[in-house]
Amino acid sequence: MNKIILATILSVILLTIPFTSVSAQSPEEKKLNEEIAKLKKKITELTKEIDSLKKENAKLKNPEKSQDKTKSETKTSDKTAKTTKQTTQPANPTGKCANLVKGALLIKCDLRGMNLSGKDLSGAKLEGANLQGANLEGADLKYANLITANLSGANLQKANLEGAYLKGANLEDANLQGANLSYAKIARSYFQDQFNESQYVNANLKGANLKGANLNYADLNYANLNGANLEGANLQGAYLESANLQNANLRIADLTSDNYSRTNLNYANLQDANLQGANLQDAKLNVANLKGANLEGANLQKAYLESANLQNANLYGANLRYAKLGNANLSGANIIGADFSGANLDGAKGLD
Repeated sequence: MNKIILATILSVILLTIPFTSVSAQSPEEKKLNEEIAKLKKKITELTKEIDSLKKENAKLKNPEKSQDKTKSETKTSDKTAKTTKQTTQPANPTGKCANLVKGALLIKCDLRGMNLSGKDLSGAKLEGANLQGANLEGADLKYANLITANLSGANLQKANLEGAYLKGANLEDANLQGANLSYAKIARSYFQDQFNESQYVNANLKGANLKGANLNYADLNYANLNGANLEGANLQGAYLESANLQNANLRIADLTSDNYSRTNLNYANLQDANLQGANLQDAKLNVANLKGANLEGANLQKAYLESANLQNANLYGANLRYAKLGNANLSGANIIGADFSGANLDGAKGLD
């Protein structure tokens, strides 16, 4: 604290000393200016020392915070380096992880970036495996266990994932075009980590390409399908309760069902989703269940929604032009800004 006071006093003194040009300096003035220069240098040194003391004082007051920050910075640095390494260098598995055959035990194996196209890995135990950016085009993964596996950016085009366990798996930006995911278990998983803390992990299909994919009876409850391309996908009987389908493309997708408990879009997030021409009917009871769903800004032009349950649904700004909404239940629905021009609303409820 004494050094802070000293630096302040010296600064004030310097401000009160008049400036004299070099050419008109007398010997006394020259000597005085030299002393001033020395004082300025001393002030600079004291200021640096004060800043250093302040930092040390802060560390002494919050040692845990300082330590946590250092650990966090180190962890972030290590994570970045690890991610860079993973995305730039294919894995070279050894031992059991190199046994890439049907029913193989490949739990937590590093298989990132590998070419596994056409491989028969049906029934393989791939729980927690790293398959980031791997080429699995046409691979047979029927009934494979891929719970919490990392498949981000992987090529799964035309792969067979029938009945596969994908709960908690990361499929962000994966290419699943034409893949067979019928009866696949993609819903959130419940597990205990190394600290015995029970938790849910949702399947991440953000930005995934599922164009023309077969998702017949797939369990997609709570799945993240934000921005996913589901154009022309077969979602017959798929479970989609509370799924996030924001910005998803469901153009001419088939969401019909033969069972009332199927094709459940209760509380699903379909904000800005493209459902143009989509069939959302239950084949048995002719009811599409969208209770509480968020369809804000969604494109439902020509969508088939006869007798649909849209109770309390958010249809703010939705495009429902020429949609088939005969006998639909719109009680409590938010239809502000929605476009119903040309739509069939015969017998629709809740539009009074």
